[in-house]
Order: sequence, then C-alpha cells, then structure tokens
Amino acid sequence: MIGLVKYAGVSAKLYALCGELLTPEDYKNLISQKTIRDVVSYIQSTKMYSDTMGNLNPDEVHRRDLENLLQEDLLKDMKKIFTFFVTFDKNFMRLLFYRYEIENLKLALRNMINKKDLREESKKIFFDLGERATIDPVKISNSKNQDEVLDNLAGTPYQEVVRNVFSSYKKSTAVNLISVLENAIDGWLFSKIISASKNLGTKDQVVVKELTGERADMVDIERIARAKAFYDLKPEELYNSLLSFHFRLKPDDLHAMCDAKGIKEVLDVLKAGPYAEIYKDMSEDNFIDRITLAERRFLQRKARESITKLGNFSIAVYFHYFLLKEYEIMDLSTITEGVRYGLKAEEIKERLINEF
Repeated sequence: MIGLVKYAGVSAKLYALCGELLTPEDYKNLISQKTIRDVVSYIQSTKMYSDTMGNLNPDEVHRRDLENLLQEDLLKDMKKIFTFFVTFDKNFMRLLFYRYEIENLKLALRNMINKKDLREESKKIFFDLGERATIDPVKISNSKNQDEVLDNLAGTPYQEVVRNVFSSYKKSTAVNLISVLENAIDGWLFSKIISASKNLGTKDQVVVKELTGERADMVDIERIARAKAFYDLKPEELYNSLLSFHFRLKPDDLHAMCDAKGIKEVLDVLKAGPYAEIYKDMSEDNFIDRITLAERRFLQRKARESITKLGNFSIAVYFHYFLLKEYEIMDLSTITEGVRYGLKAEEIKERLINEF
C-alpha cells in the first residue's frame, strides 16, 4: 500500500513516457536512412523527440548539436519527473541527478589534464544542469594546474575525492591519472547512492542495490580489462583503484582479474563468474572491441526486466525508463555516425545496444 501511494502518480507518468520510446519499426526505418538530414527529420517526427527537436533545421544540424539536444530532452524528462516524487527522499533523487554532473566533471578533468582549453561557448559539450549544477565545467577544463582545479571545486562534494587522487598519484601518467580519477568519482557516487537507499523502503533498497550494483560491477570489469590492455598498473594499484561497492563480483573474482597476466586470464575468470553469459562468446582477440556493447546490452535487458521482476510501484519505474532512454540516445548517436560514414543498415544494427 505504501508503494502504491508513493508511486501512483510517477508510475502513470513514466508508463506513458515508456510508450513513446522508439519501436523496432522506428529502428529499422532509422538505420535505412541515407543522409543525416533524413535521420534528423525522422527523429523529429517521433512523439518522444518532436518537442525538443521540432524547430531544428535538418539541413544545418551537426552531430554534436543533435547529441546535445537529445541529452537536453533526457534532462527535461528528469526535471519533470522529480516533481512527481512528492513523497520521496529528496536527497536520494539529488544523487540520481548528480550522475549527469559527474559526467561533466569527468569530461572537464580530461580536458584539463590533456590541456584542452575551452571557450565559454563550449559549454554545449556538457549537460546543461541549470540551477542544479554545483560546478562550472568550463572553469575546471581551463584550470592551469591541479591546485586551480581544487579551488574551482571548493564547496562541492567532489573536491575531496579529486584531492585524494591528485595527492596519491602525483607521478602517474596522464592516461593513468584520468582513469583513476574517473573511477574514484564513479565510486563516490555509487557508494552515496547505495548508502542513501537505506533511507528508502526495503523493496526500493533491493531495487537500487541490484540495478546500481550490476552497473558498478560492469564499470570495474571494463576498468580491469582496459588496464590490462593499455595501462601499466601493478595488480595492487589496479585493485586499489576499483570501486568500493560490488554486487555479484566477489573479492576473489576481482583479485584474480587484477593478478591476471593478460586479457585471456581475465576472460577465463569472467567466463567462470556470475556474469558468464555476457562474455561466453568472446575471445582474447575481440574482447576489448566487444566488451562495452555487450555490457550495455546486458544492462538494457535488466532495465527492461526490472518492472516485471521488481514491480511498478517501486523505484524500478524510474530506472526502467531513464536507463532505456539513455541507451536509446546512445543508439541514435551510433545511427547518425553510421549513416554519416555510409554503413549498411545491417552494419549499423550490429553496433546498436537495442536488439530488434
């Protein structure tokens, strides 16, 4: 009964929005388009994106403009849905919003470390969080050194996380430093979300732990895989840089992968572990190329199943819609790129998260 009262309004709204997600027929039509103009025109004709993109001139749109508009549409939905969670823990909802701000922070830190100066108008490469933003990503991007980064993060929840990485990895290469920073920031957010979920009901806590936990496991698996392929990290360094929270992965699994001599040994551990279904058909030769898409497809399937398994009147309704839309937007970017480079429809389909 409590779940019904808490989620009645938001469930109805999110159920209606789910009905506006792209259909398999939409996907088939999109991957068959011949020009970017045709792709944009088709997206404009859909109920989901017509309001945000209706006034866009298809002849003048650039890929980055399209991605920005799609991201704006996602954030618009999030801001709208927040108003329906009238009886919900506001601190928890704020943390879900922080997820998009930390993407801004990670991009800004990459720009700063790689010494990529940005102009004020370059703000459009970041999520526009409006008055909810606690950082200015352009200022962070243009910081001259680490001390200036920390000054620009003063008063935010991220300053201490970034400070700890800077002080612990003073002699690290730029590539390693970026990787460790991103994992530390992700780890901070995952831990905060799991901790805050304890203030929710028992059912909601289970939902958050499962849907957030599996995503956290995927982050660490990919981190280990890429470290073995591209970085020069000692096993203990790699293990210490992983997230503090895990769901199905056990410490023995993580230690075994960190101690692995190469990709093949990492794969052997994964194929014997709790996520074997994702990696069972991968080989040492194609693992790095296939890992991201395979994990996203797995997480998308879990999001689709969440309502059936976890119920309409729980926080699952939020994760169900927003994860599906997030992956749909990724697919739209992939389709746009595929059409731009003249790929055949079947070639584009192979690169998509949504399987249809």
